[in-house]
Amino acid sequence: MSGFSIWNRRLWASALAASCILLGGCGPDLKAHGVVKGKVTRGGKPLTSGTVMFFGKDGVTGSGTIEPDGTYEVKDAPVGECQVTVRVDTLPMDPSVRARLKGGGTKMPEGPRDPSKASPDLPSAPRVPKEIVPIDAKYSKPETSGLSFTVKKGEQTYNIDL
Repeated sequence: MSGFSIWNRRLWASALAASCILLGGCGPDLKAHGVVKGKVTRGGKPLTSGTVMFFGKDGVTGSGTIEPDGTYEVKDAPVGECQVTVRVDTLPMDPSVRARLKGGGTKMPEGPRDPSKASPDLPSAPRVPKEIVPIDAKYSKPETSGLSFTVKKGEQTYNIDL
């Protein structure tokens, strides 16, 4: 019987230690985030689309969209030293889509002139830039981007020039 009670005590002690570690914050702080704002440029020219992503050491990530003026905001950047990536999607190969992005191509039909005959408003479409500023593919991977930033709690600025 005494062997069982020693085993039982060890089991409870191990469970208590594990719960202290998990609840006490010895692991990564998944709630610790910062807000990072900035502008992404290549040779002084603002990028017009894409994504900026912060990779924390514990595998936690945060990302934000690059606006047509080159600005971005990452509201959920992990606190601590982060590797940073920038990714820009290429233009579609479809010639009609390319022409429309440059202001040409077929025009969309006008809606009804009488507002009482109009359908309800649709959600706005994402803004599509007229020009995509290309960047080197190395910036899209954390191991090759060469970009890093230490994120702190609160709001901070990190301008990126590629």
